[in-house]
Amino acid sequence: MATIAETRTSVPTATLIWAASYGGLRVWFATGHAPTWKLPGRDLLIPDWIAVAGCLVSAAAVIALSRQPKSRWLIATLWAFAAGWVAVAGFALLDVVGGLLPGLGIPFDLPGMLSRFTALGGAVLLGSTALAYQRRLDPTCIRCTGQPRPTATPHWPAWLAVAGCLTRLAAQAAVGFDTTPYQGGLSMIVFEGGFLLAGTALPLLLVYRPGRIFPRWMLLLPGAGLGAGITAYFGVGLLQMIGAALQGKPVYGDVGLPDAFFWVAVPAYLVWGVGLGIAAYGYHLRTRKPCTGCGL
Repeated sequence: MATIAETRTSVPTATLIWAASYGGLRVWFATGHAPTWKLPGRDLLIPDWIAVAGCLVSAAAVIALSRQPKSRWLIATLWAFAAGWVAVAGFALLDVVGGLLPGLGIPFDLPGMLSRFTALGGAVLLGSTALAYQRRLDPTCIRCTGQPRPTATPHWPAWLAVAGCLTRLAAQAAVGFDTTPYQGGLSMIVFEGGFLLAGTALPLLLVYRPGRIFPRWMLLLPGAGLGAGITAYFGVGLLQMIGAALQGKPVYGDVGLPDAFFWVAVPAYLVWGVGLGIAAYGYHLRTRKPCTGCGL
């Protein structure tokens, strides 16, 4: 088992290796060697050279933090970079849905998926590096934040997620349920069932007592994964909509639905994702095992 000192050294090193290797791949793509992507645009939601720059500044921030390990500003910068990589890999949500439910007709793009999940791996490494240095700032315990586990989980994030889901359904009802872009069949039935469970039962189980009867991973993994995925995908989508509106362009004009639908549905998805993510984080804090360093 790795010691704390080894972890503090190995995680930043792994992050630098990721930045160098993925940055090299982005240069290869930017110089005309990218494969043909099956999803709209490219593999990431930013141009290739911007992705190269992102790898460079991510590596620079890790190196700077190793020289100034008590810099809260640099730690916050790494967290921001981690969030940024999650956001630009927003199509990973479609990779998961399309891979699990191929009958929906979502194109399965293996090269794009591998690229996006590599970007998400970098986000995990950046966040882990930031967390390792952040824990060193608290003299209470270097294994955790030194804070006791909460005795209760706030309920409002779950209800925020439910409200977002129901608002999204209301927007669909307004334009008709026969206007969805996905194909029908068994995959669509499974998707709709999962949609309702993820927007109602899952967030409520994360904050209320009945959720404690399930194995921890059974709620935490989908809660955190869907919360992050929905927030990233539709957060970027909302920014794109705002950009299109400022330029006087229609939003998603090729879909055949009125702009008003998207101005309701996309923010509703974002609210859903944020609420679900916060609820999952609260569940994590409430159900985590006591720290082996301080017992909290």
